[in-house]
Amino acid sequence: MIIKQGGAPPQLWTKSFLLLCLSNLFIFTSFYCLLPTLPLFITDVLAGDTKVVGYIFGIFALAAVLSRPLAGHLLDTLGRKAILRLSLLLLTLAMLAYNWVTSLVLLVILRGIHGIFWGFATTASGTTATDLVPAVRRGEGIGYYGLSNTIAMAAGPLLGLEILQRFGFSILFISSFGFAALGFLCAWGIEHQAVNKSANTKSIILFEPKVFSFASIMFFVAALYSGVLSFIVLFGKEIDIENPGSYFLAFAAALFLSRPYAGKILDQQGPIKIMSIGFAALASSFLSLFFANGIVLFMMSAVLFGVGFGIIQPTALTMAINKVGALQRGVANGTMLTAFDLGVGCGAILLGMLSSSVGLSMMYLVSCFIVVIPLVIFYVNHVREYKPENSQ
Repeated sequence: MIIKQGGAPPQLWTKSFLLLCLSNLFIFTSFYCLLPTLPLFITDVLAGDTKVVGYIFGIFALAAVLSRPLAGHLLDTLGRKAILRLSLLLLTLAMLAYNWVTSLVLLVILRGIHGIFWGFATTASGTTATDLVPAVRRGEGIGYYGLSNTIAMAAGPLLGLEILQRFGFSILFISSFGFAALGFLCAWGIEHQAVNKSANTKSIILFEPKVFSFASIMFFVAALYSGVLSFIVLFGKEIDIENPGSYFLAFAAALFLSRPYAGKILDQQGPIKIMSIGFAALASSFLSLFFANGIVLFMMSAVLFGVGFGIIQPTALTMAINKVGALQRGVANGTMLTAFDLGVGCGAILLGMLSSSVGLSMMYLVSCFIVVIPLVIFYVNHVREYKPENSQ
């Protein structure tokens, strides 16, 4: 149901919300600094091969998936502030520990530990964000909060590669630790009004059934995202793009512009119009890749994918949070993020198998048709309740 309110809108950019966005920016920058550089550390320093790279990244994702449901439960029963601060502290210490990794075994263990703390920290941060933004501006607020991820996505990999090239792995790991430490310090200054804890703390609820349909949408969108994240550079080289990494810059720029706009439209008009635009943009981006044989359609796909992903992901998350009360936001957020992590992991494996059989171009054409699945889930489950005659 669309909420309309007269008078001035409630304040969004409070000190605590700004600090939370900065904290999220720093911890994601720390993460993205390692994303393109850790494979080089595995192959060049620890003498691993590409299969080992896949395993080590997979262990991180699996650990995050397993930790998120428990994180959501603890956030709803023990409170936000304590879990946020403790998880960010442990995440920061995990980043520091990369400086002492001297073997593949140690790296596997550390990546598992890092993944657990990452799952806790990002679930706690996202849940705190939903508490801090006013309910009538939740779509807009989550859109702005998501921009911190977007900025880190664009700047982190470039920064990590530049630090590695100039100073080596030791300074890279120290720099990543420094960014994580800044994220922890920012979070320490957040003033968060405690949410009344659940009376039944003995009952462990790890998933929120009310948001399963939104989690399904998130799963398929994340699976499609993994097809871009994992293979777009290889596809760019295949069609002779000189700098295929430019795809991510255009993608991040489109994300940056679309997220706040999507949130405002959601808050003011409901999700039907904006989600329709998002699904259309997502499908068009994969169709552009299928027909791409040069830079024009390649970059057009990046922009369209940024618009589609920038609309669907935060809108689905906001709609899910709006479905539950304050005492269920942690579990709901954990459910959504678990679906996203599972989508990325499953998508990378299945789309990778598909591309090895039919090629990358055909894989992206199939991805265009996969968009229909979350589109149908949205329309079947949620359009009726947001039709104009049901609005007030």
